[in-house]
Amino acid sequence: MVRASGSAVVALALPHFLTRALDHDRYAAWALILSIAACANYIDFGLQTAVARYVTQAMERRDDALRDSVISTAFVLLTGGAFVSLLAVGAVLALIPQLFRHAPVFLFGELRAATGILALSTALQLPLSTFTGILTALYRNELPALAIGGSRLGGAILVVVACQYTHSLILLAMAIGICNVAGGLTQYILARRLIPSMRISLSRLTRPIALELARYCGTLTIWSFCMGLVSGLDVIIVGHYDFAAVGAYSVAVVLVAFFTGVNYSVSAALLAPIAALQERGEWPRIRNLVVNVTRISSFFNLAVTLFVFLYGGALLRFWVGDKYALQALPILKILVSANAIRLVGAPLSAALVATNQQHHGISGALAEGISNVALSIAGAVALGAIGVAWGTVAGALISISWVFLLTIGWLQEPIVSRSELLVECCLRPILCLLPMIAFAIIFNDLHATLLRAAAIALALFATAAITWRWGEMCRGPAVCAI
Repeated sequence: MVRASGSAVVALALPHFLTRALDHDRYAAWALILSIAACANYIDFGLQTAVARYVTQAMERRDDALRDSVISTAFVLLTGGAFVSLLAVGAVLALIPQLFRHAPVFLFGELRAATGILALSTALQLPLSTFTGILTALYRNELPALAIGGSRLGGAILVVVACQYTHSLILLAMAIGICNVAGGLTQYILARRLIPSMRISLSRLTRPIALELARYCGTLTIWSFCMGLVSGLDVIIVGHYDFAAVGAYSVAVVLVAFFTGVNYSVSAALLAPIAALQERGEWPRIRNLVVNVTRISSFFNLAVTLFVFLYGGALLRFWVGDKYALQALPILKILVSANAIRLVGAPLSAALVATNQQHHGISGALAEGISNVALSIAGAVALGAIGVAWGTVAGALISISWVFLLTIGWLQEPIVSRSELLVECCLRPILCLLPMIAFAIIFNDLHATLLRAAAIALALFATAAITWRWGEMCRGPAVCAI
C-alpha cells in the first residue's frame, strides 16, 4: 500500500504544478504521453506475478536450483517482452497525427520524442521487474516500496524543478524515465544482497520451466491485456475524439488510479501468502483471508466514493484550479463509482492467480475489456469525454456480474461463495455506510453551514457505531472472543 500510495502521491502532486506551469494543449499532450508509455507495462506476460508464486513455493521446498531456474527464465522472457513493447509503441508513434488529429501540429514532434523516451524506460523496467517478484516472494514488500517510491519521488522533483526553466516535454520525460530505471536497478541490488547465492544465467534457462511459466502466464497475459483495455486506453480514446477534454479527463483518471493502485497493491500482497497456504493445503484460511480483505477494501472504496460526491469539487479546485475542476468533477464521480464496483472482485482475482486458477477469470476479463473499449468509443462519439467514463461503468457492471454468475461456479477449488461475496463483501459495507449514504442524498446540496455540520457529525457517528457493532472491520481476535 505504501508503494502504491507513494507512487500515486507523486502522480497526484505533479498535476498541481503542471496544470499551472503548462498551457492547456501542452498539459493534454503530457497526459497522452504518460498514457501511451504506460501501455508498455501491460506486456509483462504476468511474469512478475509468476516469479512471486514459484519462487515462494521453491523456497518452501528449499530448492535453490528451481528458484534460480525460475528467475533466469523469467528474466529472459521479460527481456523479450521489452522488445515487443517497444515495437508496439513504435507503431503508435508512427500513427500519432492520425490518432490525435485535433491536437496542435506543432506538438507532434515532442509527443513522439517524449513518448519514445518514456516507453524505452518502461521497457527497461520489464526485465528488472523480475526482482520485484523476488522481493515479494521474500515478504520484503517494504523494499520495492522504498525503491519504486523513491524513484517516483526523485522523478517528480526533477520535473517540478525543470518546469521552472523549460516547458519541453522531452526533458520532462527524460527526468522521469531516468529515475524509473534507477528504481528498477535498486531492486536488483537489494534482491542480490538478500539472496547472495542467486545465479541468473542463460544456462539456467530450462525448457520445462519455460513451458510451465508459459502455461501459467498464458492466461495472465490475456488478463493483463484486458486490464490494459479497461484502464489504459481511456485517455487515448478521449484524445482521439475530444482532445480539448484530455487534460480534465486525465486529472480524474489520476485520482482514480491512486485509489485503484492501493487496492491492487493490497491484492498483490496476497499472492505469496496464498501460494504458501495452497502449498500447505490450508483452503479455509485462504477463504477467510479473501473474504476479510474484500470486505474491508469494499468498505474503503465505498467511503472514497462518498467522499468524492461530497467534497470532490473542493478537492479538485484546490488541486488543479477552477478551470480543470469544473470539467473533471462529473467525470471523476462516474469513474470512482465504476472502480468501486469492479474492485469488489480484485482480491478474488489475486487468489485465482495465486492458486493457479486464473484461467477461470479470463472470460470475465475479456468481457469487461472488450465491452469497456467498445462502449467507451460509442460513448465518446455520442457524448464526448463523459461518455468514455460511462463506458467504464458499463464494463464494471459486466465484470462483477460475470464474477457472481459464472466465475465462482467454475472454480475447481472453491475460494469464496456467492453468498459470502454478496452479503459479507457487498451488503455489509453498504449497510455500515448507510448513514453517510443517506446524508449524501439528503443533505449534500444543503448550504446552511450549521445544520449541514450537525447532519454530517450525526452521520459519521452512526456510521462508526454500526461499523464497530456489525461491520467486523476493526475487531481483532481478542475482541471477537470477548
